[in-house]
Amino acid sequence: MRFKYRPITLVLGSAAAVALLTGCTEADTPPGSTVTVESESATTAPTAGGSSETAAGASPSGTGDTSASASASGTGDTSASASASGTGSTSASASASGTAGATTAIALTGGGEYKITSPDSAVTVECSGGGDIDVEADNAELEFTGDCEDIEVDGDNTTITGDNAETVDIEGNNNAVTADTVGQIDVDGDNNTLEVEDTRDIDVEGDNNTVTYASGEPVIETEGNNSVSSR
Repeated sequence: MRFKYRPITLVLGSAAAVALLTGCTEADTPPGSTVTVESESATTAPTAGGSSETAAGASPSGTGDTSASASASGTGDTSASASASGTGSTSASASASGTAGATTAIALTGGGEYKITSPDSAVTVECSGGGDIDVEADNAELEFTGDCEDIEVDGDNTTITGDNAETVDIEGNNNAVTADTVGQIDVDGDNNTLEVEDTRDIDVEGDNNTVTYASGEPVIETEGNNSVSSR
């Protein structure tokens, strides 16, 4: 008896195997599914004495009905940065905390918000076309540049220096603020000091608060034992 070799059978068998493998691979990812990839990065540079300085950053942004947030923290000789921006119906926020020797740098745009929540924090904020800053911690140091929207101070013993803000609202006590232009100043705490170059509205309550301005003809309202004057 003779056996005849049939090549076509092997070809068809291979094609079926390939089709079977392809079908299994595509079935692992259903149509319309979304794959999310998360990544983190940090750079470390050596310094004298074998120590290191680490820089970490995060920047969220959102469009449409999107909310975004970012946080950065640093310890020792660490610098941390975060940024937040929002457009349309977007809300964006960033928060950062650090311990002694750490400086946090923040970039804000219109619709962004940054909160200082850790005591003894040193923070620099760059506002580009808006952005809100909330100081909720005590003994913080804040330096802001550019044009911010609203700066609210709920903590005590905070030192703030900077350029321009639409509103500065102080609810805490024993805070010192030095700025260029502040559209509206509201002070409700006690023993606060504010020095601005220009303003258009000053409302002071509480006791032992001092507000001075260099130019402008602000509308002034005061209650309690407070001092408001031009210099």
